[in-house]
Amino acid sequence: MLKKLFVVLAGLAVVAVFLLSRDWDSPELGQALLGKVSAATGIQMKAEGFRLNLLKGVVLENVEAKSSGEGRELTFNLDRLVFEHRLLPLLSGTVAIDRILLEKPRFDMVQSEAKESSSKKREAPESAPGDAADAAESGEGGGGLALEVKQIQIEDGSLSVKNEKGEEKTHVEGLDLEMRNVGFDPKAASLSGLSAEGTLGIREMVFDTMQLTETEGEFQLADAVFVIPELSFSMPDGRFTASAKLDFHQVPFTYSMNAKGEPLDLNGMVGAKEGFGSGTLHLEVQGAGPETKDLRAEGLLALPEGRFPDAPMFSRIDTALGKKTVVGAPYKVTEVSLRMENDRVILAPFRFESGDARLDLQGTMNLEGSVDFDLSLATPREGLRIEGMGSSALDLLADDQGWVPVPIAITGTLEDPKVRPDVKALASQAGRGAKREVTEKATDALRGLVKRKNE
Repeated sequence: MLKKLFVVLAGLAVVAVFLLSRDWDSPELGQALLGKVSAATGIQMKAEGFRLNLLKGVVLENVEAKSSGEGRELTFNLDRLVFEHRLLPLLSGTVAIDRILLEKPRFDMVQSEAKESSSKKREAPESAPGDAADAAESGEGGGGLALEVKQIQIEDGSLSVKNEKGEEKTHVEGLDLEMRNVGFDPKAASLSGLSAEGTLGIREMVFDTMQLTETEGEFQLADAVFVIPELSFSMPDGRFTASAKLDFHQVPFTYSMNAKGEPLDLNGMVGAKEGFGSGTLHLEVQGAGPETKDLRAEGLLALPEGRFPDAPMFSRIDTALGKKTVVGAPYKVTEVSLRMENDRVILAPFRFESGDARLDLQGTMNLEGSVDFDLSLATPREGLRIEGMGSSALDLLADDQGWVPVPIAITGTLEDPKVRPDVKALASQAGRGAKREVTEKATDALRGLVKRKNE
């Protein structure tokens, strides 16, 4: 008898394991989940396939989603959306989700211009999220199920942000995002109703003309504001650490960041292998939307002592002067104040000091690569040769220490700069010097005559 009972129980156990481990088509539960997620977030979702595994959870296949309002439209699609649940709460009518997993989602956001203030938007949310909130409270669209979520995870996602003209201004690849302690407020609209904390990683982000890689950070999300107290990322010439905030109440979204780049490879910036010391850059950044033209920054670049590298700009300065003045010359510790606006880096006047040269530099660099610098360089007269200037004229330009000031315009790019001494300005200065020399000689001669006459 006991043996028969054991056989029956063993058979039932096998059947139970089979039923629990098997994947089942479950469109009813899948639709219930989509209804609850839409009600909680305001994101309208649909899927082509639904599979239920009682032990593992629900898998939705070929998922598409869309959220509109607040001046932006977000759509995304993915092959698999996984809800990893706990079985026992499901028996009592609660979908208790340990993790929502989005595998390789593709997000597309279209950002339009702001048409009304953010305060008005919060007071009068779009109808679709509002209707979703009502549905969440009443239990409609969810098959009578309650929804609880512990964690949301995105693996290897991509994001494209476009302006209202359809031009892509931000592109993200390799997005990994983990949200923990997830909370939903069904009365709030869209992102404002979601709260969480977590970590993020981005393999590559192209922000208009700027490229960031290996981005890592921790964040808190509440009321449509991401606060990122710890953020690190790499740019082509150095690694940065920062704290940042993104506010999605505004349309377009706004952001601010306090960043420090150290060490910076300034040699790479000017197309050289060595020479400059490793720089440190402090930046205070503010901006709105996905375009760099709306980015504003104030910064300070600190350069330790080093030597001018053999870079195109410095070697062509030497060529224009007819002697080796800059390349390889040591310089003292230097600081540069700068600001960024309208896709330009604007350098405030600063000085490089070296044994055989003083370089006073100011000007602009466009983010796409072009430069427009004004350089006032002073160097000893000995060996100085400038095309279009005679030797006697250069002699007239020398000061009491025998140094000649040379104004130089630098345009083109750092890789292919155009270095042009201002010969017209030099000739004008030489002319004034000649007149001054003639006047001084005439004055000395007159004084000599007066002295001899008095004798």
